[in-house]
Amino acid sequence: MTGRATLKNFPLSRLERYLLSASWFPLHKARKPTTLLRTLGTPQVPRGDKGQLSAAPGHSIQLIALPEGESCWVTLSTEHTASTDDNPLSIWSPLGQALLGKTCGDLVQVKVFRRTLTFIVGDILRVKQTD
Repeated sequence: MTGRATLKNFPLSRLERYLLSASWFPLHKARKPTTLLRTLGTPQVPRGDKGQLSAAPGHSIQLIALPEGESCWVTLSTEHTASTDDNPLSIWSPLGQALLGKTCGDLVQVKVFRRTLTFIVGDILRVKQTD
């Protein structure tokens, strides 16, 4: 994944990037703990209604910021300590929670203070770790 823009290169303030990736936020009301457990415990590759790959831990996701159109890649992680300095983004963060289950072309909105940040899921790649 070297050479690709990450969340730290996005046109956001440092505080907005921190709040998007901070893992101390409680689960969003719409993201029920049972849905999160189902996503984490599913060994097969989650797919959307149309057979598309959907965002899950271990997948790399291309985010396109609206209206700027700048893009970056993040990899969803189950770790609480993932940050914007690196590629991994914790599923416990507001942006990570908003991405779970999304497919290519889906709109993702996250509210930070009084500003709503809007992204489009451009592409999803399943990453395989090799030793």
